[in-house]
Amino acid sequence: MLDNPPDLLRLSASVNAFKTNKRHCFPSKAAVRGSLLEMRRSNKVAFVSAGMLSPKKRDHMLARRQLYLNYGALSLATILNDQGFKTLLVHGEHREPSELLDALVQDGTFPSSLPVMLSIPSFYALEWAQRFCKLVRLADPSAKIIVGGRWVVGPDPGWLRKKLPEADLLIPGLAEPVITSLLTATPIVRRLSAPTPQFVLNHRLVSGFERYQPSIEASRGCGMGCSFCEERDIPLEKLLPAEQIAAALAMIAGQYGTSDVRPYLQTSMFAPNLNWSAGLVSAVRSRGLEMKWRTESRVDALTAETIACLAEAGMKVLDLGLETASPTQILSMRKSAHPDRYLQRASKLLKACGDNGVAAKVNVLLYAGETAKTLTETRSFLDEHSEHIAGVSVGPVVAYGPPKTASILLNEWSGSGCVAVDSRSTDETGITHVHLSREIDAESAELASLDMSRRYMNANAYYRLKSFSYYPRDYTRHDFDRDVDASDKSRLPFSQ
Repeated sequence: MLDNPPDLLRLSASVNAFKTNKRHCFPSKAAVRGSLLEMRRSNKVAFVSAGMLSPKKRDHMLARRQLYLNYGALSLATILNDQGFKTLLVHGEHREPSELLDALVQDGTFPSSLPVMLSIPSFYALEWAQRFCKLVRLADPSAKIIVGGRWVVGPDPGWLRKKLPEADLLIPGLAEPVITSLLTATPIVRRLSAPTPQFVLNHRLVSGFERYQPSIEASRGCGMGCSFCEERDIPLEKLLPAEQIAAALAMIAGQYGTSDVRPYLQTSMFAPNLNWSAGLVSAVRSRGLEMKWRTESRVDALTAETIACLAEAGMKVLDLGLETASPTQILSMRKSAHPDRYLQRASKLLKACGDNGVAAKVNVLLYAGETAKTLTETRSFLDEHSEHIAGVSVGPVVAYGPPKTASILLNEWSGSGCVAVDSRSTDETGITHVHLSREIDAESAELASLDMSRRYMNANAYYRLKSFSYYPRDYTRHDFDRDVDASDKSRLPFSQ
């Protein structure tokens, strides 16, 4: 990978007077090392959120425009910044690793006397991370590379060590309690308790922060036991106080210099009661805030009365984990032991969203054991509630993780006829796509996902939902239409 001439040429663009390898006409490894080592080292901690070489679902121009703020890495950068360290968070997005490293060289951040902190938010970012680590080690053999990202590092650090031999340390859990120690000669690498942070993220530490919508981490954990969920056994923590959320909204407006931002209240299951929601309305009003925000929850976690309060407090988009409306699949996923009650509450919640001007984006997961019958059950429910659905996100289940953890899911799913498309991918990438059942293979599942997405979402709906949170803040409808024209229409998840 490192002998790829374009990679090295991009990396070296900011470094003068490289000696060249005449035979290949690109800078030699020794030249890259020597030129960088001659540069003065910075005293800045660079946090790098690993990007993706291609989008995790379908590769098209619209998917490559999306920005996902790595609020976990930003939490760590904020802690160190508050302690007096100079910190910076850069996102790989869909750039080449060499392009990002070159940018760090150009602005004087790299090389540094302090570690490079690499956060890998998902297994889809692993290959990007591998390339980045090799480039860093090539450019500066003495650089200290510390890798985190609990969903990727945590399952099997030994497996990841083989994938990232250049890494000096792998941090398996949440790093807030140990981040300061990682800059010392005696780093703490064991897992420590890390409750929801009580501070507001400093978004100005993000390179190009104006492009990103901000985040507020409202709570951690879930603990509802869904079979496919990473947080199924992690207890749900208490929400931050409503007044604290309102104060965070105000501070974010100050960071951006405008209230025209749309924060995401990050939590795996946003489940406030009516009193908390009323308190947020009061706190927001007392501060004169009129900020629109977004969050996510289960379809059976909020009441209609609570939705009405939250809408008053500024909630405009709610991502709902319906996943399925098939009683069989509800039980298989362990979403609920009472499918009828689950669907009744989902129905009331969707109606409440519609009545209160909250855009409900419904997540649907085609799961192991899926059949034409179970798909029809889900489709019928969505048809019945389509007037209250602002859009959908539909895709087949994937087994994430190395063999040590993915095999547990794959063994469970095998009882319903679900098998891996390529069993080697589990060890190679940590991503295992599956044939859902004997009736629905992987290709059929993808087609069914696209069909369902297009059934409930047109281009206007897709743009409204994506631009609210994920497209760059200066991305316009004109930009969107241009990208639609440049995309393969067969890959787009909405009707024209």
